Amino acid sequence: MKAVIRIGVVILVIFLIGFYNGPSFQENEELENQPFNVDPDQRAEIPASDGLTRPKSGVSVYIGKAVDSLTETYGEPDRIDPGRNGLSWYIYNQENGYMQAAVKENEIKALYVMGAAFDSTPYHTGQSVQDIYRFTMINSEIVVEDEGRVYQLELSEQDLHTRLLVQFEDIYAQLMIDSVTGTLMGVYYLDKETLLDQQPYEGSIEGGPAADAEQVILEEVNQANERQIFDIVNFVRASQGLPELIWSDHVAEVARSFSLLRNQLSAEEDSTELPGLSDRLTELERKYKSAGENTASQYYLTPAVVHGWLNSEGHRETMLADTFTHTGAGVYGSYFTQDFVQYEETDEANSDQTSLQSDE
Repeated sequence: MKAVIRIGVVILVIFLIGFYNGPSFQENEELENQPFNVDPDQRAEIPASDGLTRPKSGVSVYIGKAVDSLTETYGEPDRIDPGRNGLSWYIYNQENGYMQAAVKENEIKALYVMGAAFDSTPYHTGQSVQDIYRFTMINSEIVVEDEGRVYQLELSEQDLHTRLLVQFEDIYAQLMIDSVTGTLMGVYYLDKETLLDQQPYEGSIEGGPAADAEQVILEEVNQANERQIFDIVNFVRASQGLPELIWSDHVAEVARSFSLLRNQLSAEEDSTELPGLSDRLTELERKYKSAGENTASQYYLTPAVVHGWLNSEGHRETMLADTFTHTGAGVYGSYFTQDFVQYEETDEANSDQTSLQSDE
């Protein structure tokens, strides 16, 4: 009997050694965007509200103006990223602030802002939900009239806790709230055209990847979204006192191929048949201690992707893990993947780290 017990103990010890010596994985379910309910066939007699008075200061005053008015105040952007539907994104990425401005035909259409470097009056990053509700008129339904058609945007219960939509006369503000801390992650100001044209508003765009003729443009947009995911996630991590992640081209290739696979998956196919993270990371050919992965679909705005992950427990834990050292993002159309890796310390000197900005 004692011999049997001893054998059992030995087997258990061997199992535990193997378990702790092998890499650990954090794989989360795909986060699918739940868009607002938009019904373009609502009857025209539904009254459209003018909302709150438009702010007289802050970055929102630039919406509708020429892009030169923005660069005269904030200087030239760190880079200009291509966007969907003819938009160009002017990216300002500073230590204490992040801003991306959507420009179309030289006109500023929208601005997303995080941090103290940019004035996002009347809201600011870190502002409490209680403070927002004290001076903001929040409606669960917002009616928008455009060229004789009336759209009714309905905010769900979750939207009212995580992504408020506020009207300021002819512009709108989407407040992206961190539901865990109860504070504002960032604010997205946009005009009516962008509101109705851009996801996550169901029915406002055709949706889906571009046709083959536009594949070159789409690839440029994919790469731009990857850079933005990297920037925004690192900004959020810095706000939490976490170390900056290093970009890895190898990890990005793994993430990129997975987004493409998910896009190609037909409705009849089972997503569980896709290769797991451990199988895909064999391509790294480097030792690592742990790895994690966040995925999302049906998104077209990168801040919204990060905001969605931040408000999902498992995705948040992965994104804010202090053990990961490297990351790479892969985007294909509305499919987003970000992989995280903790490399062995002995491999740090041989890291495949790359500065995204240096490739510009």
